[in-house]
Amino acid sequence: MTFNCCYSLIFNKIFPQKFRYTYFFTRHIVPSMDIFTIPGREYDSNVYVVGGKIPTIIDTGTGFYTRMILETIQKIVNLEQIQQILLTHEHYDHIGGAQDILQASKGKAKIFAHKDVVSKLKEGKNTFAEMLGGTIPKLMVDIPLSDGEQLTIGDSPFEVLTTPGHSIGSLCFYSKKKDVLFSGDTIFSDGGFGRYDFPGGDFNMLLHSIEKLAALDVTNLYPGHGCIVEQHGKNHVLKTLQSIRSLI
Repeated sequence: MTFNCCYSLIFNKIFPQKFRYTYFFTRHIVPSMDIFTIPGREYDSNVYVVGGKIPTIIDTGTGFYTRMILETIQKIVNLEQIQQILLTHEHYDHIGGAQDILQASKGKAKIFAHKDVVSKLKEGKNTFAEMLGGTIPKLMVDIPLSDGEQLTIGDSPFEVLTTPGHSIGSLCFYSKKKDVLFSGDTIFSDGGFGRYDFPGGDFNMLLHSIEKLAALDVTNLYPGHGCIVEQHGKNHVLKTLQSIRSLI
């Protein structure tokens, strides 16, 4: 079993009593796909960059470190070529940098999110942001998403899967052709899953969502936080199902 924790980060001391986080990215080998991970720092989500004919960003972090994240993205793909920003759910640690990435794309990128959180994002209401001591700008969703919709990410077709439980607006993106799953905070590596005690969370819904994902063939697993999994993603999904069922 192999999995990649993406510990490709170092500190550079450039300010008195402060450390600047120097971001690196990890490129993942998936046939006919270019997937890059910018691993999250502190509360930040992982940020995924998918190259191809439709360059796509999946999740954006809190926005605390957006400048450095933008510099890193630019090393992978021209910021003005980004066409899509996909949000796996409405929590601040995943959407806080969206506006900055949108501006860096010169407004060319479209923002995709669950249809049930469009109005919430438009109003800029985010309880989770307040919990982390942050604020979030009002965010306009261009493409509201529903279960079963089809998207092209990079060069590959993906299916939108609604997976509530961690939040109302939780989404996963699955490629049946590539056996690739971007799982947001629904499933993490090594049996982990997202909390269900935040506003909008629900244990039974999360259990159902994980059961839904456990039926998929998954080779590579790209979660919202922590280690990515290559080659044996299904094992980690099943371990997560076992973990949550142990709480029943």
